Amino acid sequence: MSTAPAAEGTAQAVMLPGWRLSARATWALVWLVFYFLPTTINVLSVLSEHKRDGRPIAAWEPMCWEYSSALGGLAALPLVYLGIRRAPGWARAPLRTLGLHLLLMIAYGVVHISLMMGLRVIVYALVGGHYHNAGSWADIFLYEVRKDALTYLIAAAILTMGRQLVRLSRVVALVEAQQAAVVSAPIAPPLPEPPAPEPPARLELKVGTRRVFVAPEEIIQVSAAGKYVEVMTRERVHLVRRSLADIQSDLPPHLFVRVHRSRLLNRATIQRVDSRPSGDLDITLTTGLTVTASRRYKAELLEV
Repeated sequence: MSTAPAAEGTAQAVMLPGWRLSARATWALVWLVFYFLPTTINVLSVLSEHKRDGRPIAAWEPMCWEYSSALGGLAALPLVYLGIRRAPGWARAPLRTLGLHLLLMIAYGVVHISLMMGLRVIVYALVGGHYHNAGSWADIFLYEVRKDALTYLIAAAILTMGRQLVRLSRVVALVEAQQAAVVSAPIAPPLPEPPAPEPPARLELKVGTRRVFVAPEEIIQVSAAGKYVEVMTRERVHLVRRSLADIQSDLPPHLFVRVHRSRLLNRATIQRVDSRPSGDLDITLTTGLTVTASRRYKAELLEV
């Protein structure tokens, strides 16, 4: 199969409702059971069939066959995780997603088969024997890679469902915490209405030898460009020699949000937000422009 130790880097500490194991420990348990429980059953089945047919066989041989395959598959497991994390998504780029999964599916088969056959050769050599293939290497590869393709698909499905379950558990935990906070919170007297916010002052931009004054609400985005920043409005882009952090301090915090370490966006220009499997976001602006937001700034972007 194939997948990674945890659904996401931040999922390692997530606890499912009613479940005492962390996400990392849960994934380890899932994959150990997935690979080694059927393997043990296969070993016992082979021993039982040989005994029934009157063909005695040493117990270490079927153990070598089956466990070498399980270890090879477990070693190739990160390739499935890589496919889930790196694929651009079926909705956004179906051909690229299909191509990546096909490439990783073949790589999964190569890793699995190579380790499996190598372990068998080593084990047989250690006991003074010689491992004989049932056919040519090409025949073995074609036979095994078909099974590995199915294993890859099953592992990818398990990983995808697991990641969704982890995300769902976060939402459930958040809703329960909010409900508990509402129930336990004391009833406070109504607060006086805050004064209407003053209109933001215009932002002064030094563009070469000129000084340009722009109202913050006219700015669409601000992005870093080396030692400069590009301030984009609907009319033009101003190149200003300032740092992104410096210009952010002059902008209204309720109006602008950081979506990437090198980009600020005007919240009023955000039309749609689409999630990627990697956790990053694609943001479509009212101008038709699409920009990428890092998952590092996802919480700040989506807060109301």
